[in-house]
Amino acid sequence: MFNVLFVDDDSFMLRALLRLAKRLRPDWQFWTEQDGLNWAKSIANDVNVDLIICDYLMPDVNGDTVLVEASKHYPQAIRALLTGDTTEEVVCKAGKTAHFVLSKPFNEQDIVQLLTSVERVHKLPFSHDIRAMLGASALLLPQPDIVQRVRKMLQNDQSEAADIVDLIAHDPLITAKLLQLANSAFLGFSRTTLSIEEAIKRLGMDLTSAIISSIAIEQSLTSIIDKSAQIRINEHAYQRALNAQKIANVLCLQKSKQEELFIAALMSSIGELIVSSRIWQNMFAAQFADWPPQKLIVAISAYLLTLWGYSESLCHTILSSAEPEFSDTEHNLALLLFLAWYVTEHHGIMPEEILDKLSDDQIKALLLK
Repeated sequence: MFNVLFVDDDSFMLRALLRLAKRLRPDWQFWTEQDGLNWAKSIANDVNVDLIICDYLMPDVNGDTVLVEASKHYPQAIRALLTGDTTEEVVCKAGKTAHFVLSKPFNEQDIVQLLTSVERVHKLPFSHDIRAMLGASALLLPQPDIVQRVRKMLQNDQSEAADIVDLIAHDPLITAKLLQLANSAFLGFSRTTLSIEEAIKRLGMDLTSAIISSIAIEQSLTSIIDKSAQIRINEHAYQRALNAQKIANVLCLQKSKQEELFIAALMSSIGELIVSSRIWQNMFAAQFADWPPQKLIVAISAYLLTLWGYSESLCHTILSSAEPEFSDTEHNLALLLFLAWYVTEHHGIMPEEILDKLSDDQIKALLLK
């Protein structure tokens, strides 16, 4: 059983949320509160909240402030913000405190996604303490100098979305955030996309720039990882994505599958950024000393992407890539990601023990080039 807290000064909205949530998950426990300043008063002391859904615009306090305060008490909880305001300022604020941003009025699909994300996150192999650390999302900060490069590009009237793709494709965290927002409910697109270029077109150049700036400024205030290590990890991720794309092209995969594999290769390095941070090394590394490094990296990556609402297919591809099945090569994206990882880490040379496990001669020929 999971615990969910709804915070909204609108009693009608609270009743609607509660009625829908109880119908979708009748065995869960739900808490409601209209007072944003005293949001915790209705929750029993021994309750661990798994999901918090809060309205943005309330008397006396905004929802993003409530979520910041709630994250201190329940850092492992998924946080969602309800808003009818989709201005740049609100979007950038929400991205720092909320894992999900929902439009008002909400629809059933939005709530289903939230409840399903809670269930999916709890299936992943982490303790309560690690869930709390990852749930806070305090470590996810991209390199700040990208802001200057994006702004310079936007000063050119001839710049297009494809030009920005070339910049942000080297940074998996920025890519993840832009794709998350482009697929979020409040933008109103019924079809999800894993295309970075389409995500930028959906958001628009100005909003894209604002989001990148907001995330990057946050990094400039927090030093958690050596910049040289971050650059190295990001560049390896980009090269891995290119190798994955090369494999996908040889196999003539559908364009949608090629895009999913490219994004999976790019995003799989998020866990590496986390475990390379000083916070992780000081507080959590000892707990995972017996984990194979690759298994730990993809598990953390899958956890965070699940938390952000990415598809189960994408997260499963990443999570399974550490120990994939060596069969059905054409449809096994986890195996293709595994191969792209090894090719990249071994500078284009695939170890013989990996080649011996492959039954697909076409893939073997590609990896031997």
